[in-house]
Amino acid sequence: MAEPGIDRLLFLTDSKYRLTVVTAKRAQQLLRYEFKNTVLEPQEQPRMHTLEGDKPDPNPVTWAMKELLTGRLKIGENLLPEDRLTRLLDQMYPREASESAD
Repeated sequence: MAEPGIDRLLFLTDSKYRLTVVTAKRAQQLLRYEFKNTVLEPQEQPRMHTLEGDKPDPNPVTWAMKELLTGRLKIGENLLPEDRLTRLLDQMYPREASESAD
């Protein structure tokens, strides 16, 4: 995790392991829904500098860490069960029919 602010991220959880798991799960969600479910405003979204100019950063872990730093995501107990959250996200961000056949 090369993202600046790792110390602030560690304060959100009780261990480095939990932070790693939370970040990985959020990164999976972002990838699954093609970043449509991000809580970041357009000006907050990670950018990378390339020879062609600034482009959106395609790394979902970077996005997940930036989202956690905003404080707009909740971490902890008593949250929606993961299967229920997945159903809600599937309703909000339907995927292509070809993906559901896989």
